[in-house]
Amino acid sequence: MRKINTGDVFKMARLLKNANVMDAVKDAYKASKKEDGAKEAHKEGPDKGSIWVDAAMKVLASCTSQQAEEQFYDLMAGICENKPEDIRDRPLDGLMEDIRRICQENNVANFLRSASDFAEKL
Repeated sequence: MRKINTGDVFKMARLLKNANVMDAVKDAYKASKKEDGAKEAHKEGPDKGSIWVDAAMKVLASCTSQQAEEQFYDLMAGICENKPEDIRDRPLDGLMEDIRRICQENNVANFLRSASDFAEKL
């Protein structure tokens, strides 16, 4: 698995626009910022990883159009260094683990913020 890159931002922007999940991403970004504030104040709350995995799941659940579904497979295939059909045919548990790993190993907040900014301009 590779790190997310600039090309992935553009793929995600198109996916966000087509799947119509901009609000879910914005809500997740706000929640992660609240989590930052809670940690500074030594309060417990959901961890950032959980917040971003939840946002990723909302994006996945919103991929009901064939175009959005194919865009999702293409995005994940690039990051996971697989073929889109391999992503499509993976067990859901494996896909969820890949999403968790991507969220842990990358600055997902910056990635999704950038992608949502681009999507608003498309």
